[in-house]
Amino acid sequence: MVEDLFDSGSFMQSLGGDAGLASELLEAYLEDSLVRAEELGRALDEGDAPAAAKAAHSLKGMSGVVRASRLVSMALEMEVASRDARLDQVRAMRPNLDETLHETLGLMLAFLQTLKQ
Repeated sequence: MVEDLFDSGSFMQSLGGDAGLASELLEAYLEDSLVRAEELGRALDEGDAPAAAKAAHSLKGMSGVVRASRLVSMALEMEVASRDARLDQVRAMRPNLDETLHETLGLMLAFLQTLKQ
């Protein structure tokens, strides 16, 4: 279901239809979400559970703002597992997170193009 990847209607409604603000938020998310995913990967490589929890928490919050509910759920699960030092579980979830993030970013890029027309 596309809406659980990126609910553009709910996102626009939350912004009162402000296309300029939507563009700014999406552009920031496109960049920052990848940084948070990289931070999560680095924390997992280093076995740093607190840093992994922090990166997952940040990704969760950012994803909520742009109405990417599947990523919110995934990041929440990874945050909780990281807090419990279950990094093997988080590592196992990472490929699915990366795939979902890239799919979501593709939808956001396409939507961003419609805002700029």
